[in-house]
Amino acid sequence: MDLTPQLESLGPSRINLVLEALLSSDLRLKVMLVSANRLGLMVSALRLKARRLLVGAMTTEGEALPYLMAGLPGLLLCSDRLEAGDSYSMVRQARLLVPDIRIMMVLEESNPDVAEAVRSNVDAIIFAGDIGNTSQPISRGLLAIANRQTYLSPTAKHLLKHHSPGNPINSIKLTDRQDEILSMLLNGDTELQIADKLGISLTTVKDHTKALRSKFGVKSKIELVVRAMRLAVFR
Repeated sequence: MDLTPQLESLGPSRINLVLEALLSSDLRLKVMLVSANRLGLMVSALRLKARRLLVGAMTTEGEALPYLMAGLPGLLLCSDRLEAGDSYSMVRQARLLVPDIRIMMVLEESNPDVAEAVRSNVDAIIFAGDIGNTSQPISRGLLAIANRQTYLSPTAKHLLKHHSPGNPINSIKLTDRQDEILSMLLNGDTELQIADKLGISLTTVKDHTKALRSKFGVKSKIELVVRAMRLAVFR
């Protein structure tokens, strides 16, 4: 894949936007990296170490757990592919050991289990093949995390709908507009951004969101997004 056309959008201005959002959030900026991809791990670790944000970098579940307990990272960046152990078990234990941790997982396996990532309460799920495309999933995922929201990259969302085993059948009937707004919420858009993109009033978006919360039986927008993800409601 030729990434050259995307390099400008991934430059300092975009990186500064993400860093500013993370710095202004309540996220504890201590980062831990876990992946079987040693080259990617080392490149990311060196950048984070330079900014003094790095707690640790490792390739196995067993190595990660002591760092979780001792370093108390606020952000776990991991892959679904480890050299040893299970990434989903690791993120579930991370939730228990560090309750306020936020988690981004990159799906690198040939047949990724997006539904299991959702069940494991991963905040941002990025399909590796989406990295570098115009959707800018890494930036969007980190911005969602900074705003205590959830995010699935486009292919991860498609896989959850069409290929993940055991997804419950959706029995919640939505209008076309509700379906559109729900998809945008799942992509990390705010209600104001949705209003701007759809050319409708913020009040109208809030009314649709309220109707969605009622249909899903939840009280907040965050609960709505989490429940929709778990039910794999993506049309």
